[in-house]
Amino acid sequence: MYPRSYSVPVRHPPGRISPERRDPISLAEAEVHEIQLDAPTGLWREAWRRIIRNPGALVGMVFIAALIVAAVFAPLIAPHDPLAQGLNDGLLRAENPSRDYLFGLDRLGRDQFSRVIFGARYTLLIGLVAVGIGLSAGLAIGAIAGFFGGWIDSILMRVMDVMLSIPGLLLAIGIAAMLGPGLTQVMIAVGVAQIPIFARLLRGSILAQLDNDFVLAARSVGVRRWSILFSHILPNSLSPVIVQATLVLATAIIDVAGLGFLGLGPQDPSTPEWGTMLTDSNEYLQVYPWLAIIPGLAIVVSVLGFNLIGDGLREALDPKFRGRA
Repeated sequence: MYPRSYSVPVRHPPGRISPERRDPISLAEAEVHEIQLDAPTGLWREAWRRIIRNPGALVGMVFIAALIVAAVFAPLIAPHDPLAQGLNDGLLRAENPSRDYLFGLDRLGRDQFSRVIFGARYTLLIGLVAVGIGLSAGLAIGAIAGFFGGWIDSILMRVMDVMLSIPGLLLAIGIAAMLGPGLTQVMIAVGVAQIPIFARLLRGSILAQLDNDFVLAARSVGVRRWSILFSHILPNSLSPVIVQATLVLATAIIDVAGLGFLGLGPQDPSTPEWGTMLTDSNEYLQVYPWLAIIPGLAIVVSVLGFNLIGDGLREALDPKFRGRA
């Protein structure tokens, strides 16, 4: 009825002289002292531990943190108004980088450093909105197709196959040309082009979860189908989608910059958006190459940061890569 007690010697610190004595402790307490069990940790907590041990992911976090700080605190960081012209004593001409103007002045005498800082706002906003459009629509289509199957799955996936047969940038160009140039139209175009990627990925992840024991148990006790989908299947299917979202965010930044370079972005040439800045510098590459190099490097650093974070998440969440992280 009661746990047996054993007498185990108590070890005293070295140097202390004391007579040997025995304190009775229970068998359960002895086993606890012998076997130290760690508290279970969640999937995302383990993933975070792996990410912070990944040098590439840490570098990506630094890049993205710099982008977010520049976007949030742009009025405090930028030394000049990004739209102010003729900062070089009213002369509408470009100037080389100097101590007063870190990245130089563009052809209208505007501070290039201030325009790059404010351009981080447009880049981050456009990327997040575009990915949000693609992610929300893709999740809805992929969840319905994967969970219900049948003719619904066939119709939805055939539509996604048609969209995937067209290169993403080309599809975005066609949608932007149909909607007309503008910042909102570019975000919609890039977001729609990303829908089939998320839909396909989530559908496959849901199909892999349908035969799991917890799904079969929920069905056996009469849980409603929508409750099974939202409470049991979707939470266990979102890990690859979240990883893909970080990678698609980098692609969306490149696509938006490309559409801006083609003249489908913001129609106001004074807008400090990195793709539009590249378009404005197209005619001055041989004379003022830094006008294209600086916003181009900003795009490269942003895209590299999201790619590094995406790779780190993939290695942290995918069981095949957990041994390396």
